[in-house]
Amino acid sequence: MSDVSHGWLLRLLKVPPAPHIPEGASVRVFRSAPAHRQLQLLRWALRQVGVVVGLLFTWIAVKNRFVPHIPYQYADTVFFVVELFAWAAFAVQVPITFLVAWLDYEYRWYILSDRSLRIREGLVSLQEKTMTFANIQQVSIRQNPLQRLFGISDVKVETAGGGGSSSAKDADASHTEGLHEAHFRGVDNPTEIRDVIMARVRMHRDAGLGEPLHPEPALPHATAPSAETLGAAKALLGEMRALRGALAARGRVEP
Repeated sequence: MSDVSHGWLLRLLKVPPAPHIPEGASVRVFRSAPAHRQLQLLRWALRQVGVVVGLLFTWIAVKNRFVPHIPYQYADTVFFVVELFAWAAFAVQVPITFLVAWLDYEYRWYILSDRSLRIREGLVSLQEKTMTFANIQQVSIRQNPLQRLFGISDVKVETAGGGGSSSAKDADASHTEGLHEAHFRGVDNPTEIRDVIMARVRMHRDAGLGEPLHPEPALPHATAPSAETLGAAKALLGEMRALRGALAARGRVEP
């Protein structure tokens, strides 16, 4: 792909720049596997073949009178114009959708920091999600037959409040997801990603349960009394003994 077509498509779709990656030793950046691009291109090719088959079937059906004849004088002309317009629209969308499928791999980011994960994907419809590890409840690996053929998988992350989902909802073709879930799509190291996420989830949970919410203040260290303090204590003790002796002499208290 030339740089001219690459830049033209990015300006047309108004694609934002690459996300800022925070610095630090604990930051991990995962990308989709190259096989994910091949799978996207295969899906694109299958869709184009389906459109071509549909256009050809419509043309053959009308020309051979497989559909009821339209009682209109210029029906054939109108149909020819509509069919011509459909083929023209198909020819225009082919390079655009191909470039979108090709660039989808380059503009898909998976970032893990020490506190949260961040997923950003999409060209036509940009989606960006950030989830804190403290809220993550489940991490699972999904793989459909096509992904198994290409040796890639999806990692699904769910947070509190996500609830269950049906198999139709989990289908890769729909790519629909709720507010409480995110997907690392088309990765060839799903086990590594899952282990890194779960390790940081456990780290946050252990830190939250093992540390007291309000630490108790430390007791002051005992110090030896000074000479002046000892002298004052002895003087006070002597006065108390003298007072006790005087009271005993008067018979008010027993000695």
